[in-house]
Amino acid sequence: MPSRILIPVDESLTAQHTIDAVIANKDLVPQEILLLHVVDVHLAQRLVPDIQKQMVYDSSKKLGRRVLEQLAIPFREAGFEPQLRLELGTPGEAILKVIKELNIELVIIGRHPGGGGLRDIMFGSVANQVIREVKCPILLI
Repeated sequence: MPSRILIPVDESLTAQHTIDAVIANKDLVPQEILLLHVVDVHLAQRLVPDIQKQMVYDSSKKLGRRVLEQLAIPFREAGFEPQLRLELGTPGEAILKVIKELNIELVIIGRHPGGGGLRDIMFGSVANQVIREVKCPILLI
């Protein structure tokens, strides 16, 4: 069983389904997992004047930590020992960076319903980006 498992999470319904699926199958997953939440700041980089960027980043970090702590609660209640990691950046790129940096052995990631085809070509998909670029196994929920 892989020991370094990454679960990217956000506040979406897809992430909640992923969390529920992992908890429902907790006997198949080690207790130690890494929850990663990425605050997408790429819009702030374009729209916010340079003088205000640090304030936006600090506020984003604070909000991101709160989101991550909330998302960790059901895991803790189910007996997991989640490590929490917050990144600022583009979600796909940040997830790939963490996978490489920590030598992750398994990624459990949700995919938004209704994706695929033209939608993914035009707008991309974080899950698709991860699938295409990682070398470790991926469990797609």
